[in-house]
Amino acid sequence: MRVQPRLRAQVGDAAYEAWLAGLRPLALERSVCYLEAKSRMACERVQRLFQPLLETLLSEEIGTRVQVNVLPAPEALAPDRLEVGPTQPLIDAGNRTASLVLAALADPEKRATLPSLQVLLWGPPGVGKTFLMRWWATLLPRRPMFLTGEEITRAYQASFRENRAAGLTAELSGAPVLALDELHRCAGQARVQAELVKVLQARAGASLPTVVASRFHPREVWNLDAVLASVLLAGFVIEIELPGLEARLRYLRALEGPAARNGLAESVEALAREVQGGYRDLRRVWLAQREGRHVTLAGRYLQLVEPRAVFERVLARVTERLGVPAADVIGRSQSRSASFARQAVAHLCVLEGLSRAEVGRFLGRRSRAAISYAIKALHGRMAECDETRRRVEQLVS
Repeated sequence: MRVQPRLRAQVGDAAYEAWLAGLRPLALERSVCYLEAKSRMACERVQRLFQPLLETLLSEEIGTRVQVNVLPAPEALAPDRLEVGPTQPLIDAGNRTASLVLAALADPEKRATLPSLQVLLWGPPGVGKTFLMRWWATLLPRRPMFLTGEEITRAYQASFRENRAAGLTAELSGAPVLALDELHRCAGQARVQAELVKVLQARAGASLPTVVASRFHPREVWNLDAVLASVLLAGFVIEIELPGLEARLRYLRALEGPAARNGLAESVEALAREVQGGYRDLRRVWLAQREGRHVTLAGRYLQLVEPRAVFERVLARVTERLGVPAADVIGRSQSRSASFARQAVAHLCVLEGLSRAEVGRFLGRRSRAAISYAIKALHGRMAECDETRRRVEQLVS
């Protein structure tokens, strides 16, 4: 590392040799530099005493604001730290807010201080929404009523045929604790959604805890009743993002077992750096690697992404091929060509693994909702016009 001489000069030879000389860089991902320390004691000491200095020096060297995350080496971890189970979820920046809110919801004293007892978790598949809900269930004195969107839809369809929908609504409304997973699967079911509005409103009025999970934000679910969307947005709405490097490392080490701390440590680290996706994607690629196979997801090999670099690469490609100035795309121009290029950039960046919030931040500080609307509008144009679809497909590679 080029910052080592400056680091030694700042802290002195003794402190540098004792705590900083053994640091090993793992990866730079989403403006976070991951370093590995030889022991848990060294990891804790570096975080407590030297993290601000490391962040300052690395930021000056790289040219952009960098955060530092120090991890202990796998051989420094006790076996129980490598386990992943219902009572020990993987917590990182992508799901920390969700875990804190769920823990508060399970604590009677903290629950009384919450402004709402309804929590909506949303995010792409494989980020651990269902796992977090089941972990939350283990914190409760009694198991909650746990249903998926598909199960709710089937139950209500049967109740409509037998004229007993009111009874099912009353049962869901009065359950002491209710967990509804994959709510997006109720899309297009107008009568089911109308009953769910009654359920959620009744539970809010009775101060009963409710946790809902969906693959999409309520405003992005196709054919979702506006009243139901409004009711869902009345409580906590928390996005769960793809796991970061630390969570991916811990997950892969748990899959690999003791071998992750010795002979296979380097291959596990390489896989955690290279694979960008959810936990199910990690497991699929890990299994394929063990069997000597190659695997592709979503039509391409998974890869690590650095948001700013991805955005600038996509922006350069789109503006060059469409002949639109980058300033018009990032700016407020409402010309047809600039609007189409802006929609294409947003669409391609999301395909490359960026979140809508990241795209909006780079694309002229637009909101996540504005990016979602732009992508939705482009998808509608592609569905209606073959020429538009071909133009977008030509921009993909």
